[in-house]
Amino acid sequence: MKTKFLINFPATQSQEPVVYNLVADYGLRVNILKASIDINLQGHMLAEIEGQSENISLAIEYLDKIGIEADFVKSTIQRIEDKCVDCGLCTTVCGSKALRIGHETEWKLKFEDNRCVGCNLCIQACPLQAITNEVGLRG
Repeated sequence: MKTKFLINFPATQSQEPVVYNLVADYGLRVNILKASIDINLQGHMLAEIEGQSENISLAIEYLDKIGIEADFVKSTIQRIEDKCVDCGLCTTVCGSKALRIGHETEWKLKFEDNRCVGCNLCIQACPLQAITNEVGLRG
């Protein structure tokens, strides 16, 4: 199973070796997509986690037990379809190719959630503000 999580760290847990523990204790593969962690402040990490579903469930219990919130993330961005005119400006800044324009006959914007790394460059590039960030991770 592969899924994305938004993990929120309170300041009291900023020195906990969370990623190490997820790998060593639960056999998970952790790909950090985006992180903002300060030793004296709350931190946020968007991560793609892969492993057996039972181990992911146990890892979530571990995080909850030590006071770290972890929420599943369906998508890092959301396109507001009634605002979007399929101009494609967002595709020019999308290094992961999560956003792309369809075939010549269609010319419609396509979004592949599993490719998105949460960089938010597309949000800034959209002249119509037709792309938003569902998870609220900034930076």
